[in-house]
Amino acid sequence: MSKKIQSAHDHVFKNILGREDVARDFVRYYMPAEITSEFDLDSLEVASESYISDHLQESLSDLVLTMQLKSGDPAEVYILIEHTSSLGKWTKLQLFKYMNEMWQKAAKANKERLPLIVPLVFYHGKKQWRYSLEFSDLFDLPNETYRKYIPKFEHILHEVPAVNKQKVESTITLEVFHLVLEYIFYPKKRDKIYESFALLYQGLSAEDAGEIFRVLIKYVLSATEVSPKEVEESVKHLPGGVETVRTTADVLREEGYGRGVLEGEQKGEQRGILKGKVENAREMLFDALIEKFGTIRSSLVSRLNSIQSPDTLKMLFKQSLRVNTLEKLRLRTINPQANL
Repeated sequence: MSKKIQSAHDHVFKNILGREDVARDFVRYYMPAEITSEFDLDSLEVASESYISDHLQESLSDLVLTMQLKSGDPAEVYILIEHTSSLGKWTKLQLFKYMNEMWQKAAKANKERLPLIVPLVFYHGKKQWRYSLEFSDLFDLPNETYRKYIPKFEHILHEVPAVNKQKVESTITLEVFHLVLEYIFYPKKRDKIYESFALLYQGLSAEDAGEIFRVLIKYVLSATEVSPKEVEESVKHLPGGVETVRTTADVLREEGYGRGVLEGEQKGEQRGILKGKVENAREMLFDALIEKFGTIRSSLVSRLNSIQSPDTLKMLFKQSLRVNTLEKLRLRTINPQANL
């Protein structure tokens, strides 16, 4: 994952889930009731520090929620946000690293007891999470006798697509946030993101809706290759939709995302031009082949349809004028993605 996209993921989490009212609602609605029943949610605060190891910053973000238990003892929820499935089982090592650091600090401060830390992995990657939640499963034990010598804890898994299917009671902000996170990786499903934005203006004040909307628009523009023009068209029916997209695109350019945003615009235009050239060249080739050889076998049709280079298709068109059998077309050496 590029640093630009990682920064986009990190920004949207810190600017949505990092709001204390939203974080409080997240704990209330999405964490197990048997845990939250002991929390004093009114005491919840969001820490500003990050504890991600340098070499993991391109795949992970984190958020620390501090609060008190109803007993008055300190507690934390450490939320580790994984944007890809490249780490998987090793994510638990980062959890353990944080927990150990916090407990070491408590020991140095001569605290009587270590603070309670509830680890939670917030996952919104494309692949389904398939790893154990238990830290001890990282070890290959000769027999169960050894289990008492290794750390033992589980983490909570918050897997966005699975959570969305459960239709959890929530708030408008968190509902829209989860929908955006689920569909951000799927270009063909991004209409669901734009549709969800309307919920903000139905359930929040105009000021709050506009604020959340701006954060999410920035996320869409900076985490994908979609062009500002395309986003404008999709949100033009929303209050200040077009203006928000244009202003955000300008801000991104000033923040160093200029090349990415401009490339998004240019790539959209270039893809359209390229697609037209490919279709025209392929149509000419098919017309020539059918005119000269009659019926074309389905395997050859599939092979030609896989070629996305107009130059390659033009070269085959010229060949088709010279050869006397289809077998003499030089397809075996052709890369379908050539010149892209």
